[in-house]
Amino acid sequence: MLITHDVFDIADRLKEIDSNYTLHYNRANGKFELRGKGGVLLLTYPYSQIDARMVELARKTRVERSKELIREMEEHNLKLEERRSREENEYALESLKEIAGKHYASETKRYY
Repeated sequence: MLITHDVFDIADRLKEIDSNYTLHYNRANGKFELRGKGGVLLLTYPYSQIDARMVELARKTRVERSKELIREMEEHNLKLEERRSREENEYALESLKEIAGKHYASETKRYY
């Protein structure tokens, strides 16, 4: 279902980004969609209501921004990988400390 008018003028604001952009509501899946030239589906919005986030997401995901978007995703993935690696190292260190503590405790008991 094509949306041409809404309370926040989101449909019009999307047209300001690209004159081919149209906002639709897909009744089959209950999602809002951004469509381009010829009705081609460009993205399905993760939002349940029409609001300014739709305009921001449309701007953010434009082809012209693809290099920047990929860079942002790679930076985010790198941070996640670093955090995961740090957490694995901390877990391994704690496990080694626990094992060493049990070992030395049992060794100490032998000599008394």
